[in-house]
Amino acid sequence: MIAISVPDTMLQGDGGGYRWVVAIAAFFTQFIICGITYSIGVFHIVFSKIFNEDHFNSSWVGSILLYTTALTSVVMRCFMARFGCRWSVMLGGLISALGLSMGMVVTEIYQVYLSFGVLTGIGFGLACTPSIMAVEQHFYKQRLQALSVVLSGVGAGIVVFPILIRTLLDHLAWRGTLWILSGIALNLCVCGALMTPVGRSKQVHLMPLLSCVPLRNITFHGMCIANLFWSFGSTVIYMYLPSYAMDQGSTFDTSVFLVSCVGMASFTSRVIFSFMGHNSTLDDMTAILCSIGLGVVITGTCPLLFDDYAGQIGYSLLFGFYSGYWTTFLSQASRELLGPECIAKGNGYLSFMIALGSIMAGPAAGLLIQEETEFKYAFYLAGSALLWSSVIMMLFKYQSCGLENFVSESEKNDQKIPLVVESSEDKCLIKGEPILVEAMVTSV
Repeated sequence: MIAISVPDTMLQGDGGGYRWVVAIAAFFTQFIICGITYSIGVFHIVFSKIFNEDHFNSSWVGSILLYTTALTSVVMRCFMARFGCRWSVMLGGLISALGLSMGMVVTEIYQVYLSFGVLTGIGFGLACTPSIMAVEQHFYKQRLQALSVVLSGVGAGIVVFPILIRTLLDHLAWRGTLWILSGIALNLCVCGALMTPVGRSKQVHLMPLLSCVPLRNITFHGMCIANLFWSFGSTVIYMYLPSYAMDQGSTFDTSVFLVSCVGMASFTSRVIFSFMGHNSTLDDMTAILCSIGLGVVITGTCPLLFDDYAGQIGYSLLFGFYSGYWTTFLSQASRELLGPECIAKGNGYLSFMIALGSIMAGPAAGLLIQEETEFKYAFYLAGSALLWSSVIMMLFKYQSCGLENFVSESEKNDQKIPLVVESSEDKCLIKGEPILVEAMVTSV
């Protein structure tokens, strides 16, 4: 999805300090959505036991949820553009709450696919990206700080929700847990209501959903493949991490805590690399150590680390740190390689590849686990996918394949058409001010 930033001078009549209320609302939006979504490993255990299904059949629940969430952010783009961020987030809250509440009446696993997977995923997809867009529209000079606050909600959600879900399961069973989570998801409506528009006189135009321009650059193809591998590998780990730990003798409580460890490390990693800044984040040594080095470690050491609980925590922290770095590295490398114009136009392709990796990962790993009767082979597969995503991005990062190499001068000029149509009273206000375009890519 494409988020549009406008200068602070354009926002002086839109609330001033109220912008931080919008940022806090977006924080809780990410907190709720990512907290529930990244708890798919806990739900995988619950649904496989409740419905007596194998890993292949039960894995479709989490895969469909991730796939629908990523795909909805692209497909429902027209709704977001027509009705704005506020109504999109509020509608997403209603739909996701409805999908979770239907857990009170489901009796078959395919009904869980439709309710928890499809319906909840549609709601989350409608709310996730517009919440970031709302912050982009309200901030310019303090945009980086505001987005850092918002995206910290991702890590916070991963830390809190697995433990919360485990506690609810003890007291309310699985149906009651889904009912409480539906009430929590309904708070997305409150968050959406706080996201006021930037101003009625400014009409924001989103760029085309899919454009052929990015496909002319081989670098963009590499980014799409890297996104596919990353989504595939991370989905496998999030889905089967608690199951693998239980298979190695850990209890349900301790295995759930591993997901929270991933969230803690991911949050720490995001903060570290955000404060380091763009240049140090992408210097050669940092890129090699974090992208390739951690990828090798995660791929090759998972069976050794899972022999005891301390090793399982170590693996979770390694993956969480790597996950936080990858999202930082990808967003910066994307702009470095292609430029903001190309990323904005090709964001739909990137989101589609993320969705494709999510829908394939769970069932593929489930079949492998059933065939080999061991989880370690699925984690070898996941680690290899993460490693290849890093290798691909590293190879393309060191190629001089900027936007100027594949876009003609006339097309560059076409891309510079202002994205904000000003009314007569706004012309003097925005004259000479820059209009920035950023692309937010939904990732696992």
